[in-house]
Amino acid sequence: MKKYFAIRLALGTVLLAVLCFAPRAQGQQSPPHAEQGSILDAIGFPGQMWTATGTYSPVEKNNVISMWDFQQTAVVYSGWHNSLTVTPYMEFGGVIDSDGYTYDNQIQPSGGIKVNKLFRFGVVSAGTAYAYQDRFSDATASGRTDFVSDWFGWQSIANPKNRFPGSSWASVGHTTPVEHGDLIEQGYATQGYVLHRLHRGAVISYAEITLGHDSQGYDWENRYIAGGGGKVTFLVGDIYTEFGAGIMHESRFNSGISANGLKVFLNTFYAWHLFGRRGNN
Repeated sequence: MKKYFAIRLALGTVLLAVLCFAPRAQGQQSPPHAEQGSILDAIGFPGQMWTATGTYSPVEKNNVISMWDFQQTAVVYSGWHNSLTVTPYMEFGGVIDSDGYTYDNQIQPSGGIKVNKLFRFGVVSAGTAYAYQDRFSDATASGRTDFVSDWFGWQSIANPKNRFPGSSWASVGHTTPVEHGDLIEQGYATQGYVLHRLHRGAVISYAEITLGHDSQGYDWENRYIAGGGGKVTFLVGDIYTEFGAGIMHESRFNSGISANGLKVFLNTFYAWHLFGRRGNN
């Protein structure tokens, strides 16, 4: 799941930051990033799940990709006024697509531990895990994975006075057992502008860019995708949903292939907090 588990970050409110803690997503697109700006529960058993479905790669025209990730963590240590946490976790992620690319049809359960340094608007994490990866039509493998990642968000849409919601993330690590030893680096940034407020959401115009590179030269990992469009977002309790469309350009560095295309997407995120209390917000 070369394209899905390299950036499992994860992708923004209370725990979309945690999405970014978990950056092993390697599908055509990184996990969704809700632009709400809160971070992580410091004490207890925080968990989160997200889904992302859409046409993310102009080079792979009309390829519909669906990704998902479920994660449950347990905070076993917190210090520095709850700004530093140690969290064992269990995770299950997967991806399927309509065109049958091997790297976009797979599952990857894993279990591990990570250290998280929380800031007012984001988090930096480092972790290691044991993962099993099953590419349905290609190969299976298991082994240790490791990563360092960050996520930052600003101008939360939950605050009606904010007009410029945005977020960024980056990750580097060995995150795919099937491609043992492949060091994958990815980064993402988006900036939005609130065009209109809704009762529990907003209409937002946005621009975004994704960059990727790996040490083994896989075409789908060495590229950039940039563009912009519009989306509608809703925040109901701890459930964040966004859907929209944009015009994107993709260039792949090694093969030289490039293309423009329409991105249509639907992203959801949900966070929960078992038996704990909220820490830094």
